[in-house]
Amino acid sequence: MGDKKAAARAQIRETLISLIQARDTFKSALLADHQLPAWVYQDSSQPTDPRTLAAQTSLKLTYDPDQPGQETLKLTGLIGISATTLALGEALNESKTDFKEAIQNFRRCFGKGFDMTELSSKDLRESVLGNLHIQHIHFVQSYRQLKLFPVAPRRVGFSWASATHGSVRMDATKAIAYLHSNFTSSLGIAEDITHLEKLSPSAPVVIRRPLAPHLRANLTWPDAIQDQRKLIKENRKRWPGQINTPLPLFIQLEKGAPLPEFNKIRPWDPAMRQERLQRSDTRLVPLSNRPGSMVFIPA
Repeated sequence: MGDKKAAARAQIRETLISLIQARDTFKSALLADHQLPAWVYQDSSQPTDPRTLAAQTSLKLTYDPDQPGQETLKLTGLIGISATTLALGEALNESKTDFKEAIQNFRRCFGKGFDMTELSSKDLRESVLGNLHIQHIHFVQSYRQLKLFPVAPRRVGFSWASATHGSVRMDATKAIAYLHSNFTSSLGIAEDITHLEKLSPSAPVVIRRPLAPHLRANLTWPDAIQDQRKLIKENRKRWPGQINTPLPLFIQLEKGAPLPEFNKIRPWDPAMRQERLQRSDTRLVPLSNRPGSMVFIPA
């Protein structure tokens, strides 16, 4: 087991160094594309250069001072990039995936359960991350993929999503992996995982968590791409119709080309929230009596 952990630590070190190098290379190219247009949604009296702010927010791997543990940095926008920068962004996304897989492989060396997760986190931060002077890494920010598009949408329609909860359906095995991957270890998360481990691995469950109001984008593509989306189902993922926009969309543009047409975003106003019709996922039974539990079983 010692050799296995040592190999896993080496894999984390290697993939993290590659991630940092890919991040820095992409950042330099992104800032060098200053001749291309860029826009970000800033609710601030002291606006920052859009391209600089996009680089700072989208590529930060560590926590900001006083940043809550369960929150990620967010910035909606449209950033024009060159073909070279697009390729570097794709390489960065691959590095993010490699790093995430290395972290998951390392945690598996410690087994399951809250105590083991805490032990793996302590070992991780005191050994590999400590030696690289990056103990306060934000794993979700490090994992999340950049939205890169080699063709510009014809139009981007931004709107506020005001649903109070988000639901993801999966089997118990995948739910355990989902909680491990997407949430910081805590006693509450550990209790949810313990209840999931008592279920059949294929038992259907729903992860339901509160959502803060967030911005999303409705994308209208050129006619040729719209036709491809209709003919081939896989193209709907490559050319999505609607996506959440916690980070800017990075869009390949030729020199002199404008950003896609987009609407002005109004600040969030609770008064514009609309009540939705009751959905089928409201018929759910909590897996435990713990207040705040996110795990439910379909009734």
